[in-house]
Amino acid sequence: MNNRERYQNGILTVRFTGPTLNAHGVSIYDLSESLLAVQRIVHKAFLSQEGRLSKGAFPNREERERLALQLGERRRSSDAFALVPMLTDPAVKHALSQLADYALSGLVGYFTGNVLDTIRGENDQNKKRFIGSIHAETVNIVNRIDAVGGVEGISIGSPALGRETVAAFNSDSKSYLKDLKNETYLGVYTTIYGKPFKLYPNSKIVGIVNGEDNSKVSVFLSEQQFNMIRYNTNPNQVYSFSGRPVYNFGIDSGTVEEFEADNVACI
Repeated sequence: MNNRERYQNGILTVRFTGPTLNAHGVSIYDLSESLLAVQRIVHKAFLSQEGRLSKGAFPNREERERLALQLGERRRSSDAFALVPMLTDPAVKHALSQLADYALSGLVGYFTGNVLDTIRGENDQNKKRFIGSIHAETVNIVNRIDAVGGVEGISIGSPALGRETVAAFNSDSKSYLKDLKNETYLGVYTTIYGKPFKLYPNSKIVGIVNGEDNSKVSVFLSEQQFNMIRYNTNPNQVYSFSGRPVYNFGIDSGTVEEFEADNVACI
């Protein structure tokens, strides 16, 4: 297999661009940070498809072996690196190709600048959480642009899927990703149950202990809903809250910490 064939078989590719890279290539630091971020995105794509993406979740050793990528080819003209499976099993390559497609579909919104619309319009809760969770990894990649290594752009694609370039990040991408840091998105509509332990009258927020897992959740309410709880004389009253969880970009916790309720009832 010649160099071109190895590159075209890349499950994923990472290409660094900049006029000085023709002379000295990408730095070890920029390369390692970017490749580690790509591998973590693949791990999260796998966990998302398995319904296991949550804070601290990590593929087990056998799964990591199947998900592991290695450098398959390097092109010096633009410092492009093709990533291929560590294992040669065709089934592994097929599975990784599917994961690459899933991962890239979540990454593309960060490049096109419409990730907020993408995530808010996604009906699959696992996919929605995945898109939000890879914000930190995408930032790690884009932060290599305009650093000390001479990188002015980073492109990610998948030649094996016939998509040589899916996302081409530049210096403008850094500002966009920075602005996303404090953005939130809503999960799927659901109902949680809990007993209030603290009231915040100025913001109309009730702190509850979630009856499902004993975690603490801040529930955002209307003034009428808040007053219903505030003036209830039963200190042991448990309530149901129907609405949607509120998640922050870059946080892959599966635990609901904030909740926007549109209906409250005593139970």
